[in-house]
Amino acid sequence: MLKLAIHSATTGGIVASEVAVASLASSDVSNWNVATLSGGDVVVAYCKSGSNDFAFKRFNAAGALQGAEVGVEAGASPTFIGVLALTSGGFVLHYYRYTATAAYKFARFAANGAQQGGLTTLALGSPNRSVSPFERSAMELSNGNLGFVDPGSNTSAAVRLYDAAGNFLSTVLAATGAAGMPNTVCICPRQFGGFWLTVGGQLYEFDNAGNGLRQSSVPSNTPFLLFDRPGTGPLMAVYLAGAFTTHLIGWNTELTMTEGITVDSLGYALSYAWFEVLSNGLVAGVNVGTPSFGAVRLSVSIPQASSILGIAQESAVPGAQVRVATAGKFVTNQSFNGPAFDRRSATPPGTRGVALGNTVILGGLAG
Repeated sequence: MLKLAIHSATTGGIVASEVAVASLASSDVSNWNVATLSGGDVVVAYCKSGSNDFAFKRFNAAGALQGAEVGVEAGASPTFIGVLALTSGGFVLHYYRYTATAAYKFARFAANGAQQGGLTTLALGSPNRSVSPFERSAMELSNGNLGFVDPGSNTSAAVRLYDAAGNFLSTVLAATGAAGMPNTVCICPRQFGGFWLTVGGQLYEFDNAGNGLRQSSVPSNTPFLLFDRPGTGPLMAVYLAGAFTTHLIGWNTELTMTEGITVDSLGYALSYAWFEVLSNGLVAGVNVGTPSFGAVRLSVSIPQASSILGIAQESAVPGAQVRVATAGKFVTNQSFNGPAFDRRSATPPGTRGVALGNTVILGGLAG
């Protein structure tokens, strides 16, 4: 039985008690996924026991079912299921149809569960993309376009771009080489446009149109999840099978590894690992040991020193110094009489950041 319980992002306490979602066949215990929508509802997608239909249900933040179960595709025997929440409030379901006519597909839905358009086929044939977590396979860009790791080949690392209506735009090729390469790919959107892609530990940066901007000079370990960090480089979640350890590795704006922590040392093989950025900015992790050990360990990590958003006071070219005014509230060793303040004189000269128009993010300021 697949069940849902909702916990607080700050205390871990139960917000909504456990409720039954659907019965799963023993062969489908991992064929489900869940995501929280921008409006607060929770979507759970799964393979139905008996019929092998692909379906989902919606629940509100109190755990109450919203409407009836919605069927996506009958007899699909879905696997590699992902749920992508959209900024508009809707969501995208992506999955692999594991039948005689095998195919990777996705479908778009409004926040109320109504399907937007038909099913779109990403690729036909063999499951070249079969690695979990499946959140690493799909993203929404800042302009509303959608991106999916291309599962059409086992020798290329590529992303297929679609517009917000599900129309195909282009394929972005990052690298070619060893068989099974798509299974080493992670993607995630950048907050101020573009996206990150890693393949085999090599980090690439692209704009929204898929134009290559930069790549790291030295590869890292192959991550299983990738997170954007405004004002600096991305954060990688890595599992080292030989050492039975999970790690968080940070990159700076020059695409150089600058920090890393060991989140958990298991002492035995890992069955599944998951990390997620919570609403309070912390990174929560879950490590699940192999069935013979049966251990589940939770962790909470701080992804970076706090960053501050401000307004550029003058035009500047990349690499040049610029005055930045900031306003808001944050914890510091200085006292302020109100919520408004100007940090231009207190921000250390040479502080690195990212500027886009008049918007500036100063990274790495201790908060």
